[in-house]
Parts: sequence; C-alpha cells; structure tokens
Amino acid sequence: MNWLLNLLFAPRCLLCRKPLGPVEAGRSQLCPDCVSTWRTKYLADGGKPVAGCTQTDACLLYRDEVRGLMIRMKCSRRLPQARQWLGKLVGARILLHAEQWKPDLVTYVPTALNHWWRRGFNLSEEIARIAAKTAGLPFEKTLRRAWFSRYQSRIDSAEGRKKNVRSAYKPRPEVDLTGRRVVLVDDIQATGATAEACVRLLRELGAAEVYFVCAAKTPGNRTKMTKKREKRRVQS
Repeated sequence: MNWLLNLLFAPRCLLCRKPLGPVEAGRSQLCPDCVSTWRTKYLADGGKPVAGCTQTDACLLYRDEVRGLMIRMKCSRRLPQARQWLGKLVGARILLHAEQWKPDLVTYVPTALNHWWRRGFNLSEEIARIAAKTAGLPFEKTLRRAWFSRYQSRIDSAEGRKKNVRSAYKPRPEVDLTGRRVVLVDDIQATGATAEACVRLLRELGAAEVYFVCAAKTPGNRTKMTKKREKRRVQS
C-alpha cells in the first residue's frame, strides 16, 4: 500500500510531470532529464521590447512543457511549487541586473475582478511577491484593472490587444513613484501591449525608470490556443 501511495502522491517534475526522487524534489523540482535540457530549450535570451521601458528581460520561452505548466498554473491554485520556482527565476533575473538597474521596488500587472473571481488568484502577483522576496526588494501594489475586461489571451492581433488594454489599467489611489526605479513583473509576455499600458501609467506616476521582467515570453508570433486545446492540456 505504501508504494502505491508514494506513486500517487510523490512530487512530480514541474515540466514533464515524472515522479521525483527526494533529492530532485528538494532542489530544482525538475527531473534530471529536464534539468539537462531546459537551459537550452526553454531559457530565454532577453525580453521583447516594450515602449517606454528602460530594459526588459524574460526567464523562459512559452512553448511545449513550459506552456503546459503555465496553463495549469493559471487554471489551478494547487501548484505552489511551480509558483515558487517561477518567482525565484524572476527574482534571480532581477538580481542579475541589480547593479545596473538599482531598483527600488517590485510591482506587477494586475488582473480584472472577473479573472480573479474565476481563478481565485493573480499569477503575476504571486510570482512578483516571491521575486521581490528573492531579490530583497519591497513589493508594492501600484496599479489596478477595470473590474470586467476581456482576456488578452483570447485576442489574436497586436492591434486588438492594444485597444483592449488602452483604458483597462488605472493607478491605485495615493500611489507616488516620483524618482523611483520600478521593476514590473508579469507571468507571460506575448505582444507586449499589456506591459506597454502599465509602463505608461508607472511613468505617469513619476517613476524615473521602469524595467520589465516576465516569467515566460512567446517565441516569435503568438498563435491563439482554443479553449478545447487549453482544456486538454490542463487535464493531461
């Protein structure tokens, strides 16, 4: 009976979902195969340009196993290890640039009330909190989003995404970023429309510099994933 329970409830690799041994589970949370390949297959070589942003960076490429992991994370709260892993990756990127950027705080891209109600959390916020702690920086809420707005993931064109976020974000009351150097964190960067809208507001709030770091970015042109494909990935 014990071997069956261990098989069913053993920690699994975040990417390929194979059962992990105690050593792997306590270290990278990846199986040996994924540890040896994720740097060459999934490691991003920088972020996509964002208008108004001083510099951008990205941790991973949003494809294959990473894409499946991110979709599962967005649809379920039962992946605390994955949030820790991604948050620490983002935090490590911030630390990598710390000497040059000299950041004062970490903030995040907010989500709409209907999105939060459906999921129960904001993945960008979760990642940003862990990243801020990893980098030893204050975590601050600076922006809010309109209560009800369309999912960016359901809009294919870059122009459509820009239009969707044009009035979707607002500053939180009494936020003053005058002269401060801000790191904006998001979970996934596709066209960059969301980041651009948030960066513009942070600049209007007085930020001297704005840097953007995402957990994953889409490689090349983004293609829309249908609900059926998303559901199959989540259930797989």
